[in-house]
Amino acid sequence: MPAKILVAFHVFPYYRLQIMRALTQDKDLQFTFLAGSAFVKSIKPINPENSKGEPFRWKSVKNIWLCNGRFLWQSGLLKECYSGDYDGVILLGNPYFLSTWVAAVLARLANKKVFFWAHATLRNQLRDLLKIMFYKLAHKMLLYGERARQNLILNGFNPANISVVYNSLNYEEQEQMKMMLDEEKITLKRRELFLHPDHPVLLFIGRLMPKKKLDYLVSACHQLGKRGTPVNILFIGSGTEEGKLIQLAKKYNLQEFVVFYGECYNEEVLSILIAMSDLCVSPGNVGLTAIHALNYGTPVITHNNPFMQGPEYEAIEPGITGMLYQYESLDSLIDKIEQWLIMNRGRREIVRKQCYDTVARYYNPSFQASVIKAAINHALERE
Repeated sequence: MPAKILVAFHVFPYYRLQIMRALTQDKDLQFTFLAGSAFVKSIKPINPENSKGEPFRWKSVKNIWLCNGRFLWQSGLLKECYSGDYDGVILLGNPYFLSTWVAAVLARLANKKVFFWAHATLRNQLRDLLKIMFYKLAHKMLLYGERARQNLILNGFNPANISVVYNSLNYEEQEQMKMMLDEEKITLKRRELFLHPDHPVLLFIGRLMPKKKLDYLVSACHQLGKRGTPVNILFIGSGTEEGKLIQLAKKYNLQEFVVFYGECYNEEVLSILIAMSDLCVSPGNVGLTAIHALNYGTPVITHNNPFMQGPEYEAIEPGITGMLYQYESLDSLIDKIEQWLIMNRGRREIVRKQCYDTVARYYNPSFQASVIKAAINHALERE
């Protein structure tokens, strides 16, 4: 008989569709997915209504969001974890989800194995003590990055009970898009967007928000031009900073070098825009954007402060798949961009393959599913 596993999140964002598919393909493990509704309505969820063609088993709970979405209580989760017919439960390891504390205790009392799928970021703060207490409720931790693993080991966790599952996007669709790419499409798109298509293209994709420090990118464009390394910038996305960035580009007389493309959710279009770029630059924090860029062969530059980063920044191997600049130093960012462009002149296809290989090795649903299944089987003492 297959072991039965409950996977309980607040909501399953649509980018998790492929990892859910990969998990359900296992004949020795039977997965049931449990979720409620998102606090932020802009999140596109996977739910029973829009996944009717998928072989998913579903359970629904009522999400009760508190303090403007900071805390969560999931009505129905406790009963499912304690009384449900499961051998183990995978819970999103968020200590601000209050019902998860109780659900983990009840699952253990019911002799079920408990797994936390978590960021497990620790910043040497007082509240880290509370986080550590929370994480110890789990038999095993499933983490997004290696740094989080090392932090937990330093805090007394058994390395055998920690697995790094990384993160992924819509890998299969992106692989299909990559097969449709060719140099002609890339060249035509650069000529369509830029007056100087032969200049390197620096890309930012995401919300144009203050915390992204995008004024650094426009200022870098200005300074690089003065240094004799002119570049183009492509902003994909919209947000509160767009007007300020437009004005800054005008101040530096960069209108013919800076393009504001706007929001785009068409993966075929995005595949061309990302693949035609020489660098993805995220002066603030970077998350899954790094994986999106790398999977289309575009290296990434972001800052080196791990406490202010998403775990996906670990995919950036300096000199191989991008660079890390000194946190909050514009001069360092400019130097790293210039260094990368000079160092990799004429090596675009080599760099592209290096980026592909990183995603193919770790940041894809197949790898994630294999790690999760191995962790479950180990906890259940199954071969």
